Amino acid sequence: MLTAVIERDLIIPELQAKDKEGVIKEMASKFKKAEIIKNEDVFIKAVNTREALESTAIGGFIAIPHARSDTVMELTVALGKSSQGIEFKSLDNKPVHLIFMIACPPSETKTYLQVLACIARLCKNEKIRKRLIKTKDMDKIMCFLEGFNIGFGKPEPVKLKNDKTKYTGTDSKK
Repeated sequence: MLTAVIERDLIIPELQAKDKEGVIKEMASKFKKAEIIKNEDVFIKAVNTREALESTAIGGFIAIPHARSDTVMELTVALGKSSQGIEFKSLDNKPVHLIFMIACPPSETKTYLQVLACIARLCKNEKIRKRLIKTKDMDKIMCFLEGFNIGFGKPEPVKLKNDKTKYTGTDSKK
């Protein structure tokens, strides 16, 4: 399910932003460039309104900022990573290293809840969570997500003739 809503172009292997507000803006900008949202400011306001209710940093170095808004064209998830960690007012008072931002049109309630639950399940898997935090390789990131979708949770490396490594399970069309 996750690889159906997380596009490769919406993965940020190392966020430039150093604080929560900056992360929200940086990730919203990715949605705008990908034409997932029509109005970046409206979407950012919706995310910040949700954050004001209660932090979406769920602990375990994870945050899931999300918003349902009329400015969103289709349900999509962006993934941002921070090796330094970002203060996000987490439940466990630890910095956040993985941020899954969900953009959703108001009509997609059922799928929206399914995606939220799927991300929460993925994040409970400590092994996958640690690997996602450590890697900056886009093929590995996609493979971890695809592996989780089918129940494995780890990429299988394949050595190519030119001494490069490819990871099975990656979708080169994305």
